[in-house]
Amino acid sequence: MRTQHDVRSELTLLFDMLAALDCAAVTTTLKTLRTHLDDLVVPFAHAESIDGALRAIVPHEAYEMLVLAWHHEHLVHQAHAKQKRAHQRECEFWLACAEGLLGDECDTLKALVFDTLDSIVRASSLVEMVNGLIRPYLNSCKGQITQETLNLIMFYHNHRRYQSGKRQGKAPIELLTGKP
Repeated sequence: MRTQHDVRSELTLLFDMLAALDCAAVTTTLKTLRTHLDDLVVPFAHAESIDGALRAIVPHEAYEMLVLAWHHEHLVHQAHAKQKRAHQRECEFWLACAEGLLGDECDTLKALVFDTLDSIVRASSLVEMVNGLIRPYLNSCKGQITQETLNLIMFYHNHRRYQSGKRQGKAPIELLTGKP
């Protein structure tokens, strides 16, 4: 797992390397990024706290296996047919290994680990998803878009039902409120 400290060090090194380019446009952007460095590493601090909490509950070796199983299950939803099967096999393999270590507690601990890891918001993927949804509308409007149009796009995407994946048949607003 990448720690907050490691990410901060890597970003600082990257910023120093970019500053060495001595480009005015880069220097201005770097100044802004350096002032927000603490904000950039917040998700890693959150992940570290979740990791620590789960490690206190789940035995170390089994925890590593459950995390790998969760990771491959997560990739199943993004992969194409051939890769999907490979990720499913990997997930099943790591779950079988964890079950061998945990015995009867496996289902309970698997649910705990999977639910906790699913609760982590992957901000970049969320931003990219929103950009991907809005981009066709922005391109068709040639940048001349009103707040009312944005509100209409937002309403449509919050109320349309997912056609596939683990959220199939649900709308984002249903997932948020818990009401159909």
